Amino acid sequence: MDLTYLSKTDKELLVIAIEQSSAGKEARREITRRRLVHYCDGTAIEKVDAKATMETESRVGVITINGVQQ
Repeated sequence: MDLTYLSKTDKELLVIAIEQSSAGKEARREITRRRLVHYCDGTAIEKVDAKATMETESRVGVITINGVQQ
């Protein structure tokens, strides 16, 4: 195990984990290890505003056949 991944933040590990290489594999392994020991440094937490308005797509003029939009 490469110990340099211990010093990376959660957000940095998420970026590296996308790669399909040995570095990505090590980052995914470190993310799994942190999840198992319940460690979180708070950099990868997404904040959602509860008062934000949700935009819905208009269904006017949409043709659906067997539940599939055409």
